[in-house]
Amino acid sequence: MKNTINKLFQLRKSLDECEKEFGLNNYSEVERAVFSFITSNSNVTITSIKKNPYFSKYSLSTIKRAVLFLTSNGLVNAEQSSLDKREKILVFNQ
Repeated sequence: MKNTINKLFQLRKSLDECEKEFGLNNYSEVERAVFSFITSNSNVTITSIKKNPYFSKYSLSTIKRAVLFLTSNGLVNAEQSSLDKREKILVFNQ
């Protein structure tokens, strides 16, 4: 059990270091989670974020606020989908 707890702390420490590298350490938990989801997946929309089981604990408006925060800070771009003009595809702004 103690070994598992130590592993959990090491994972948290590694995650914290990675988030600091990206400059995310002052962002909220949901903003960091949404950023991670966008950067690790393709064709991401607000709907696809909400449908992911990890985000079931967040409301749609909370996710939208996080996306707005990330886009207004230039970390993420929202590009119009070529398939459905109503949708915005969220991409990491490298």
